[in-house]
Order: sequence, then structure tokens, then C-alpha cells
Amino acid sequence: MLVTYPAIFYYNKEEGYYIYFPDLKSSGTQGSNISEAVDMASDYLGIMISSIIESGDIVPKASKITDISVIEDYPFKDENDLKDYYDIEESFISLVYVDLTEYFESNKLVKKTLNIPKWANDLGIKLNVNFSNLLTDSISKLAINRND
Repeated sequence: MLVTYPAIFYYNKEEGYYIYFPDLKSSGTQGSNISEAVDMASDYLGIMISSIIESGDIVPKASKITDISVIEDYPFKDENDLKDYYDIEESFISLVYVDLTEYFESNKLVKKTLNIPKWANDLGIKLNVNFSNLLTDSISKLAINRND
């Protein structure tokens, strides 16, 4: 299951990029160059969102990218020693996506017996539906969208 969140990539000439996800309200990750930063951002997003879902907490809704500001959402604005640490002119906002499937720790399969109407079963078979995957994807989407 894919999820997408806006992230701010703060740039520092010596350190590279610090990536912050304003919707997650937590620390971020970093990368020494843009390729590593994008890779680390996707990995961080996968770890954070899968952890929220597995713990049963509410997944924060992703903001519109146009509602995010490099300046207004700066996570260190209250820390004097970091106020001017990053080059705001070279910093930018981007969408980051990740497939959560590989990040869930408890992928152990559990047998479930359920009942569905005959018409749904017949149609599912005709459409070659994988009922287990469909149920898993639906539960994941419910977890992500339950704060809407």
C-alpha cells in the first residue's frame, strides 16, 4: 500500500539534507546528497507510518503540499543555535512516497474465517480477487483514512 506525504528538505552545505515531515511532528532523517536524502526520506516515512498503524494510533492526515512552508514549518525555529543552520534558499518541499508492505513487523499470517454474500464470492472468483490481499489492503486504508 502506497502512502504519500510532503517533506521539507533543509539544506546545509557541509551536512547535506535534513528531511522533516511536518505532519508527523517528530524528528526526521538526513542524507549527505539529494539521492541519499530521497531514499532516506522514503525509508523514514515507511518506518514511521507502519509503526503508527501497528500500534493502533491514528495516522496523521497528509497535508496538501501547498499548505507546507519551508520557513513556517521549520522545526528548529525555537532553537537559537539552529535558527540559521540551514540554507533556506536552497531548501525545498517535495512529496515522498513509500510502499508500506515491507515495513510492517507483524507480517505473520493469521487464519480468518469470514462470511460474505454468495454474489460477492462468485464475482470475486470471476474477477480473480485475492480475498486475503483485498481484506489486508482495505484494513490498511481504513487505518490511514480513519481521521478524515
